[in-house]
Amino acid sequence: MQGIEQRKQYNRKTARGREYIFQVRENFSDFTFINSFVDQDFIDRNQLFVAGRRLNKQRMVWEYYVRSRKADDYRQMLFASLYHPPKIEMIPEKSTDGCLYLSHQIEGKPLVNEYIANTMLGIEYLWGNPVKLETSEAEVRGGGEAEDEEQSPQISWTRVLYTMKDRQLSRETI
Repeated sequence: MQGIEQRKQYNRKTARGREYIFQVRENFSDFTFINSFVDQDFIDRNQLFVAGRRLNKQRMVWEYYVRSRKADDYRQMLFASLYHPPKIEMIPEKSTDGCLYLSHQIEGKPLVNEYIANTMLGIEYLWGNPVKLETSEAEVRGGGEAEDEEQSPQISWTRVLYTMKDRQLSRETI
C-alpha cells in the first residue's frame, strides 16, 4: 500500500501530464499499455470489473453479474478484445501451376468470414492466377443456452480450403 500512498502524494507541479499522456500513446502498444497501467490499484480506483451472464430460469431473463474484480481477469478481457492480425503464410510446395496457396495458422480466432471473398478477389487480381486459402473454421456447440455461462461451449475446428478462380469463390472441407 505504500506505493499507492506515494503516488497520491506525488506531484512535481510541472503541468506536463498531457505531454506524458501523448508520450505514452506514441511509445506504448496496446499490449504494453495494458500490462503497464492496468493494475489492481487502477481497477479498484475506477471500480472496474468483468461481467458475466447467466439465465434465470424462473424469470426467463438473462442476468448480468460481477464475475471478477481482479486485475488479471480484467487484463485478459482487454487482451481478448484487441485486434490480432492473422498469421497467413504462402506454402511454396502447394503453389503449383501459377496458383498461390496460402495457409492460415489458427491462433484461437478464426478469420472474419465477411472479408474472405473480397480479400481473395483482390489477391487473385494482383496475383493474376487462382488463389487458395487453407484455414480453420469453428463450430460452437452448447454454452449459450446453459444456465450459467461458466460452462464453456464446445468448439470443434474444421479445416477448409477456399479457392478464388476466375472471380468465383468456392469452399471445400479438407
